[in-house]
Amino acid sequence: MAVLKRKSKQTYQALKKLAQKIPLVGSILSDREQLLRDCGFVPPGHFYSPIPSLAEIKQDEAKIFAAPSREILGIDLREQQQLELLQAFLPYYTELPFPAQPNSSTRYHFENESYSYADGILLYCMLRHLQPNRLIEVGSGFSSCVTLDTNELFLDQSVELTFIEPYPELLLSLMRESDQKKSRILPHRLQDVDVELFDSLECNDILFIDSTHVAKIHSDVNIVFFEILPRLKPGVYVHFHDIFFPFEYPKAWVYEGRAWNELYLLRAFLQYNSEFEIVLMNTFMEHFHTSFFAQHMPLCLKNRGGSIWIRRVMRDSV
Repeated sequence: MAVLKRKSKQTYQALKKLAQKIPLVGSILSDREQLLRDCGFVPPGHFYSPIPSLAEIKQDEAKIFAAPSREILGIDLREQQQLELLQAFLPYYTELPFPAQPNSSTRYHFENESYSYADGILLYCMLRHLQPNRLIEVGSGFSSCVTLDTNELFLDQSVELTFIEPYPELLLSLMRESDQKKSRILPHRLQDVDVELFDSLECNDILFIDSTHVAKIHSDVNIVFFEILPRLKPGVYVHFHDIFFPFEYPKAWVYEGRAWNELYLLRAFLQYNSEFEIVLMNTFMEHFHTSFFAQHMPLCLKNRGGSIWIRRVMRDSV
């Protein structure tokens, strides 16, 4: 059988070389091989491809994007605790220092395309509430500006800041010259950073994640879930950006071809997970407690964002 397979392959290769000498056939074969190289093992939308079929999504659209239930199987959303945290944020909300448009008083402004009203407000509130000693940010930009401003205006520059950003041009353009001296900037991929760096995070410290949002071989998302989260100490808070309730991406994003999957990995991670708990999921709370935001934190409704905060659970010592 092995001999037959070897001879069959040799015959195929010989016929292929012969066909390539015929101009039209050779061109077709060349185009086919280039297409296979471009598309990989299977084309996008194939059932073996991680890129979904938009036709199948359209077919199941009513089910995929149905009105969300208040419960997610296997995950404790801790709704009452989230509401209590938001109530604790109200004094901070009244002291928001950020303008809508850029000005010289702050680095951050709300009207930006990447980290707008609700996300920025809740990060600011969380920083003031936790008063962390350290914050490590993976993926930097306008969120970094919230942190830098809050650290300067309300925390007496007490937070040690590390920014991991392989494309730091935006970050550097938003920072002041003094920020670069006071902060640590690592212009590297997360894959190239020693994960022991994250051992420095202690209780109430923050790991801020705004990744590529794609789990694939040796991606930053895989590094986060498989090498960083398991080593975090109890009491460390973790932020993920572009996470939406009920753990599904916005319909418009899906149809424009964003085949992100970090959100699904996070959902699986949180199911039946007694080591990590949800602290705040703004799109969940904004959906089911719209009146609270309208009354107490109305700016959050101008752009609802998409962030989730989780925490490694504190255990009583035996």
